Amino acid sequence: MTIIEFFDRESAIENIAGSLLYLPDKVVFVGSNSKRMKKSIEDYKSVLNGRGINVDFLFKTVGKNNLTPITDAIESIINENGECGIDISGGDELFLVAVGTMLEKYKDKIKIHRLNISNNSMTDCDSEGRLCRSLPVFLSVEENIRIYGGRVIYDNEKPNSTFVWNYDEDFVSDIYAMWDICKRNVGAWNAQTNAVAKFCNLSTDKSGLKVSAKIDVDKNRAFISENILNSLEKCGIIKNLRIGERLSFEFKNSQIKKCLTKAGQLLEHIIAVTASEAKDDNGNLIYNSIGSGVYIDWDGVVHQDSRADVENEIDVIFMKGMIPVFVSCKNGSVDTDELYKLSVVAERFGGKYVRKVLVATQLNDMGYRAEYIRARARDMNIKLVENIDSMDIKELSDTVSKFWIR
Repeated sequence: MTIIEFFDRESAIENIAGSLLYLPDKVVFVGSNSKRMKKSIEDYKSVLNGRGINVDFLFKTVGKNNLTPITDAIESIINENGECGIDISGGDELFLVAVGTMLEKYKDKIKIHRLNISNNSMTDCDSEGRLCRSLPVFLSVEENIRIYGGRVIYDNEKPNSTFVWNYDEDFVSDIYAMWDICKRNVGAWNAQTNAVAKFCNLSTDKSGLKVSAKIDVDKNRAFISENILNSLEKCGIIKNLRIGERLSFEFKNSQIKKCLTKAGQLLEHIIAVTASEAKDDNGNLIYNSIGSGVYIDWDGVVHQDSRADVENEIDVIFMKGMIPVFVSCKNGSVDTDELYKLSVVAERFGGKYVRKVLVATQLNDMGYRAEYIRARARDMNIKLVENIDSMDIKELSDTVSKFWIR
């Protein structure tokens, strides 16, 4: 079967959803920008081929403000391919007018359907409006970024990029243990992790797991919380702790070291882990794909020469079927620039279905600036989640479970 899609770069999920739901032999895009259609087709093929799905993609270029060429293009596709399904989920008004014209002329050869991304369903629009197909279709975080023309960059191909965390049972247990310590005083936690990072730089063993440095060299005695460090040792997160003229201890492993040397890292992990464990009323996992510390290259090409890559990091991304959720985690003060960064990147790589969430722990400490942040978040359709450090595990899970709901 052939599906006719009205190309819309901002609705990449709609452009590819029909291929995932229907598994057609051919998809023909009708749109006004041939360059964008060519590039997007390569991205869609990459995702489908990765799943072992072979679809023949073609396109026809038309002016979006002239009905006759649009109608002629659709008619030529029908005549060349016989039975066709036409997806009217996207497309401007003139495209839909053209479909109405074709339905009257070719009602025995075409089927018109509309996709519902929220529940992975396809509704028949040329008969009784009945549900004609409903299948569990999911995109991974990587696939979602790819269909919008970007690519996730990993640290094995470029330094300081996406690190692949191993969320095994032991590490998840450590995350919860550290979070219990952190949320007692997130400000002190941030100060301590910043200090630990500095002491790691002063340590004679910079690449390993042991830390040993004079305290007075860095003049950071005020940042050393014996309560936090002793609690970490008690949990087995660090060991062989000594606090005197020198600060010395050993990290449990390299992942723990990463958590204890970047102030916001732990909040990202608690959100990612909670999302990975969240279930609906039927006991099914709510989110099917989760990424933490995701670095996105905007054009999907990592340059090895002197040209700079345009890239951004998003703290946590998860997928609810085909709905992407972009989350910014701020375990401290929030700058308004963070709202704009989140909004721009999320809309570029999530389109109109994206959910944008800002998680903040210390907004109440920002005085009048907090009200501005709250107002701007509302204006930008960003869900603002405050005081997450005061939530117990159940409340946290219930909150994260609803991140995808507008």
